[in-house]
Amino acid sequence: MAPEIFGWQHLTYLAVFIILAITSYILILKFVKDEKILNIIIKCVAGALLLAVCWNRICVALKNNDPIYLIPDSICGTSSFILSISVLVSKRNAGVLHYISYAAFIGGLATIIYPDFIGQDISFFYPATISGLLHHTLMVYLVVLMLLTKWFVPTLKKWYYFPLGVCCVTTYAVFLLTALKINNPLNLTGPILKGTILTWWFVALMSMVVALTVMVTFDYFNVWKKKKLNNNKVNNNEIKEN
Repeated sequence: MAPEIFGWQHLTYLAVFIILAITSYILILKFVKDEKILNIIIKCVAGALLLAVCWNRICVALKNNDPIYLIPDSICGTSSFILSISVLVSKRNAGVLHYISYAAFIGGLATIIYPDFIGQDISFFYPATISGLLHHTLMVYLVVLMLLTKWFVPTLKKWYYFPLGVCCVTTYAVFLLTALKINNPLNLTGPILKGTILTWWFVALMSMVVALTVMVTFDYFNVWKKKKLNNNKVNNNEIKEN
């Protein structure tokens, strides 16, 4: 019997991921204080993500017996490549992260919760299946790790990177559609799931709303923290004077 969404294999995978992720986050936050070591860890995760998505593209190309599938033609496949390469070549809080971190997290989380490709073979460890799950999982893991370590800090001041990123990825999708004749690249002309409105346009719009909400929320709490620290300093000074 093929694996099913929310079947025991899927749920076991999610449970193992959550346990390992939380454990590693706690260990990193507690013991990694050196900036160089943190950068190495984050870039190693990005390297693992790049390897996972390359493995996935090779598996998909072999499955379809067509080398054209080596080119990332899905929203999440493209996001994995952009995120991994961006982290590998850029520095902390680089501009591109203020687009791709949101897109990668939303797409990765949605897919590991509802992996519609999980039943493509009777084996859960079918290469195209497990490599797909792994690269989506690593996307989510990497973005959360960057948030926790402040390698990426959401802020409304850099909101413009998101629409700019959407425009660049849309241009890439149009190129795949018109120049390479790839069918429905990045769900540009059809939904991710049949019978839904989840096309590239809808996903991009909803992702932008989510991204703006996150930016505003982070800015609000940062301002609140600064005010609280300033108030504490004032109170401490008054106590000393008295």
